[in-house]
Amino acid sequence: MSELIPFPKTKEKLVNDIKQAVAQSHYEQAYDAFMTYEKYFELTNELALLKCHVLWELAAFLELREETHILIKQEFQPQDDLMIYHLQSLYALEQYQTVVNIIDKVFENNARQEMRMALLPIKDQAQRQLKERRTEMQSQLQKFEQLSKPRQMELILSLIDDGADHFASTIAYLLVQNNVGATLQSLMLEYLRYARYNQSIPIQKYGRNIEVIPSQLIGMEATHFITVITPKIIDMLEVQHPSLVHEALTHLNAHNIDLYPIDITDIASDQAWIDTYMSYFEDMLGIPSTYGIDEAVGDMINLINRSKST
Repeated sequence: MSELIPFPKTKEKLVNDIKQAVAQSHYEQAYDAFMTYEKYFELTNELALLKCHVLWELAAFLELREETHILIKQEFQPQDDLMIYHLQSLYALEQYQTVVNIIDKVFENNARQEMRMALLPIKDQAQRQLKERRTEMQSQLQKFEQLSKPRQMELILSLIDDGADHFASTIAYLLVQNNVGATLQSLMLEYLRYARYNQSIPIQKYGRNIEVIPSQLIGMEATHFITVITPKIIDMLEVQHPSLVHEALTHLNAHNIDLYPIDITDIASDQAWIDTYMSYFEDMLGIPSTYGIDEAVGDMINLINRSKST
């Protein structure tokens, strides 16, 4: 924490500014005052709850979700009120299945009657929204081939977010019967993994024929490429070419999705992947590379990039 501002009564003045701004419904001013306050002082329980109110009034739902998550973990009080703000932010962000799951867990922990009465309407609304959205999903799946590629991907991501695992057979059929791109293939497999689909599916990706059982796959966030190769590349770039780190991470995350579920260790060694990507990124900078290029890895990178440009 930074040193305290060396002026008397600064803390009291900031608190007063916050409360006065909230009382006058000047929520942006209150937010700015909170930002100044938190540079120097810790939130109290009262101020933490007031900050949640300000974020809600500003419709800063993403920030409210993160803020309440932290406050609840740090055991700020009152926990019930913070939980309600958290659930309201999730609802506003249309994360309806998460809302239902959290409320069910709260109820399992013998929530107070007052808390149950506060949460039941939120749960009912979330379940209604889920029902309506799943009806729309069913309609969209029936005309899946006519949807644009971005809309197809958005639909699969929505199925994952909502835990709509009852469409597993439909997604498996679409995956096998349709000539879908690499990214959409991966998202479909990720959905089928969440849905615990346990039948073998033939996949053709970048000239490779693979048989997979989705329920037995690891998640995209746990692949060898993302847990081993990517961190080593980023560590090297942070030392040698820090300006490229953000763009490189974007590239690597996208490539990880497209490579899924290919076992990259069957293609080349870890070092070959690292060296080839370092050469690839240095070529992006227009500088001569001192790293060797593995032909198989280089071909795979080119295939991924070509597939994204079509």
